[in-house]
Amino acid sequence: MNKMSIKMKITLWYTGLIVVILSIIFGVVLMATDKVLLVGLQNKLEEEVYEFAEDLKVDRDGRLRLEKLDFLKDGIKLALYKENGQLIAGLESPGLQEAPFVTEQLQKAGDEQQNWFVYDFYFKPRQAGEFYWVRGTVPLSSTYAERDKILWQCALLFPFIILLAAGGGYWITKKAFRPVTRITEAAAHISKGSDLSKRIELEGADDEIDTLAQTFDGMFARLEEAFEAERQFTDDASHELRTPTSVIIAQAECGLQQPDAASKQQALEGVLQQAKKMSKLVNQLLQLARADWHKEALHLERFDLSELTEIVAAETKALAAAREITLTTTIEPGIMVIADQTLLMRVWLNLLDNAVKYGRRQGQVRLTLSKSGNSAVGTVTDDGIGISAAELPKIWKRFYRVDAARSRSEVNGSGLGLAMVKWMVESHGGTVTAASVPGEGSVFTFTIPLICPAGK
Repeated sequence: MNKMSIKMKITLWYTGLIVVILSIIFGVVLMATDKVLLVGLQNKLEEEVYEFAEDLKVDRDGRLRLEKLDFLKDGIKLALYKENGQLIAGLESPGLQEAPFVTEQLQKAGDEQQNWFVYDFYFKPRQAGEFYWVRGTVPLSSTYAERDKILWQCALLFPFIILLAAGGGYWITKKAFRPVTRITEAAAHISKGSDLSKRIELEGADDEIDTLAQTFDGMFARLEEAFEAERQFTDDASHELRTPTSVIIAQAECGLQQPDAASKQQALEGVLQQAKKMSKLVNQLLQLARADWHKEALHLERFDLSELTEIVAAETKALAAAREITLTTTIEPGIMVIADQTLLMRVWLNLLDNAVKYGRRQGQVRLTLSKSGNSAVGTVTDDGIGISAAELPKIWKRFYRVDAARSRSEVNGSGLGLAMVKWMVESHGGTVTAASVPGEGSVFTFTIPLICPAGK
């Protein structure tokens, strides 16, 4: 059995609510109609009786003037009686002969076929020598007929209102859920194929469903970006691993073909070098992957960042000297931090390695470290080839290389160095930025809190 749709459930609930409300209204109308009509009939009966009594005139000789009296008004029968109850003139209602006369008091009387309202008035006309009774009677059937007429009108109108409410509710619900259908279609389109560019793009709406659609559009955009980054990452990783793998295979085949031990030793050294390169690349990828899943824990300890920076700078000077680059340092002493010492060492190594690789021969690289408030600020400045403004935001991406000049074979790296720097700095709650002018050099600046937030 098919499940009932939300639109149908809402429509049925809405229609049921309308039915309940109309039923209550119908009951109220029924009770109110009876009361109002009966009260109105009673007031009308009393009014006609009093008017009849007022219109009754007596001649000087005591004779009643009955010629101009109206004994039937708006369904009300009027009759005039002597004080002893003997009928003088008028219209008597059947079955009321035994009804006692009670002045100015409403009575209900009748038989099995008909019920009546009866109202009597005992009075003495002007210039009259005796008292008389005026009796007014009106059938209750006239009231019930009027009530039934109103109820029939309600009975005919209410189903129309219910159908109108059901149809209108379904139309409104269908219109309201139309964006949900578009969201479902967009999600289904993406799940069935490889096209992640599909968007809902609602127009003219400004409600909760529009917000939901915008949220889905944002999610689809992030999914597309994530899948594209994953695809690019896979391609780049395959490319980076293919080169050392090819070299290892070639070196191993060459070593097997060489008869002398010296050639075999040289081949083994080549294999070892490429294996170390692959191992470093794999470790970097694994560390970044763990960072993405927040599984890479920091090993926090208190240490002197100034001293660590001096050690890294001393190790890098030999690499810089090989490229005829002068490394100068300005390090504020005694900057104590609580952080991951290994990661901060790698931050310095990666930035300095980058500066030396892409620096100008016989150029300058400058390292500075200072304290600013509750943060340590480090900078690495080179006077190398620089980076264009269009490519500067992309340098933090994994495997990204700016251009051929920065990817030349003698300085070729894995393309993960700056991505690692960004992760290592941000994992400490810090920030890293880069500024560059093509042909003049680049400045990389990172800031980390003296106490890593993860260690608080």
